[in-house]
Amino acid sequence: MEKTINQIRSFNRFYTSHIGLLNQNFLESPYSLTEVRVLYEIGEHKSVTAQYLCEILYLDKGYMSRILNFFLKNGTISKVKSESDGRVYNIVLTNTGEELLNELNNRSAGQIHSFMQRLGSEEKDMLVNSMKTIQNLLSTNYDNRILANEVSFREGLRSGDIGYLIYLHGILYSKESGYSLDFEGYVAKTFADFLSNYSPEHDRIWLAEYNQQIIGCIAIVQHSEKEGQLRWFLTHPVFRGTGIGKRLLKTAIDYCREKDYDNVFLLTTSVQERAIGMYKKAGFVQTESVESDQWGKTLYEERFDLKLK
Repeated sequence: MEKTINQIRSFNRFYTSHIGLLNQNFLESPYSLTEVRVLYEIGEHKSVTAQYLCEILYLDKGYMSRILNFFLKNGTISKVKSESDGRVYNIVLTNTGEELLNELNNRSAGQIHSFMQRLGSEEKDMLVNSMKTIQNLLSTNYDNRILANEVSFREGLRSGDIGYLIYLHGILYSKESGYSLDFEGYVAKTFADFLSNYSPEHDRIWLAEYNQQIIGCIAIVQHSEKEGQLRWFLTHPVFRGTGIGKRLLKTAIDYCREKDYDNVFLLTTSVQERAIGMYKKAGFVQTESVESDQWGKTLYEERFDLKLK
């Protein structure tokens, strides 16, 4: 934990220095960062109360009052009595305030552009995606469904997908199930066989992605005209409980129904209790269980079937 804290503090020092947050005047303007943030929020909301500004910016009323009085005196903002409550005044930008905010926004855009110029397109994507993840994770109302809202789904494979899926299986099954390195070799072989015999007409694979990284997958491989096998069902731990795994599973089963299969089956082990729970909820029934020593563990290899007719 101490290493994590030190890394976060190091990032904070770098970032605040890098974009000039510690400068007395922000973006070479006569205003502090806090004053610029107040202007931005007024402009963003068009009409807002002082109380609301205090709440969203975590500023005390006295400090906020001094900032607003300063802006009133220089003609940047004005106060308008609320039509619904005569005791309340809404704060709006004047024409002068709008011009000032536009100028500051342009300066900020120019600053960001200068930072980004030396980065390639992939580096820019990495930077922006990392920032988006930080924002989501540190949100005051964070739960993993916030991240899940930005997950996209696609069908089919692209270059690099198989390698990353092998990595995900290897790292997650090692951490969560205690499987040995042999398991990663097994997964690599199953994917190699899949690619060697891949038939776009009969085989399907679906992927879930967050910030252009795979965080979930599932596939159906045809075994006969009337039977398919469900394979490589995986959801990254951060996204479990968000409905992503359920959606992937439903997509695969719906596809089997569209193909008019009589049956779809899967092979798993007794260690995968969470996934087995999902299979059972979807209607799969255990049909085989054989004790086995593999991947550094003693476990039961299990088969589950879902009759579609």
